[in-house]
Amino acid sequence: MMIRRVTPADFKEILVIESEAFPKSRYDLGAFWSLFQQYPGTFLVVETDQVDGYIIFSPDGHIVSMAVKAQRRRRGVGSGLIRAALAHCADKVLRLEVRVSNLGARKFYERFGFKIKDRLERYYQDGEGALIMERPISRDVEMIEP
Repeated sequence: MMIRRVTPADFKEILVIESEAFPKSRYDLGAFWSLFQQYPGTFLVVETDQVDGYIIFSPDGHIVSMAVKAQRRRRGVGSGLIRAALAHCADKVLRLEVRVSNLGARKFYERFGFKIKDRLERYYQDGEGALIMERPISRDVEMIEP
């Protein structure tokens, strides 16, 4: 498993992962192109023989989006992506928004020390609310997830 910066050649595979992971509120090609231009150093993919997942985060610690191919979940792909963000954003608070109904993602982030800080009503296009989760970061804090 290799984590590397995204290239435009990865967008086709990322769009498939995105539509599978976020059927209610997915990004389109234009959005990914814009995010690639905005965050060229912090738009990362995990690759084996194909793209298995991606993460986009700002250098100040905001996770914009993260998704892992369904058949590659619970195999360390997401953990590797979160660790990359944690390492890159050392000594900053890492934060993200997650659907209130996405219990699996919430539990995943909690294993890394993320805590619910706030709730945003009607955050997503379909009207569902989001939870804001945050995790303080320090170089000497060990990750909880193995």
